Amino acid sequence: MSGSIHKEENNVYQIDFRKALWSTDKLNNIFHETGVTILSDVDFIAETENEIILVEYKNANISGASNPDAFKPSEDKSIDKIAYKFYDSLIFIMACGFNKPYEYVYILEYPKGDATTRRFIRNKIKAKLPFMLQENNMIKNKLISDFKVLSIDEWNNDEFYGEFPVSLT
Repeated sequence: MSGSIHKEENNVYQIDFRKALWSTDKLNNIFHETGVTILSDVDFIAETENEIILVEYKNANISGASNPDAFKPSEDKSIDKIAYKFYDSLIFIMACGFNKPYEYVYILEYPKGDATTRRFIRNKIKAKLPFMLQENNMIKNKLISDFKVLSIDEWNNDEFYGEFPVSLT
């Protein structure tokens, strides 16, 4: 198996995971084909030498976006949805037997978005992820190693994530 290039749902941008050991954008299909439509999924998953990266991608800055100003990524409902996507996708990844650290990255583009608002959103979502839970003595396996909220430029300019560039299709 190897990684692939995956297009986001609007077919405007793509993420190039060819340098990954394995990648998919089919978790939504898997959930629906097996009847577990109650689960919510991240957009992309990639396996590298040292970790599993779960990626959620939202871009309200694309041409033709319907009502981009209505997208409110800092509202509680949006924050909860992004956290749920991690937990539900984690069920699949853990069931597959991957034994590597799990990183979660939210690539976020929206009108008036900047590093400050992305940090605010990151902190709100991070509080809902299992970082504190895994400090419990009963928890033997780390559930999440890192969480970031990045713009496309921040992703592409990162030393590690930049190996898997996001670009126009």
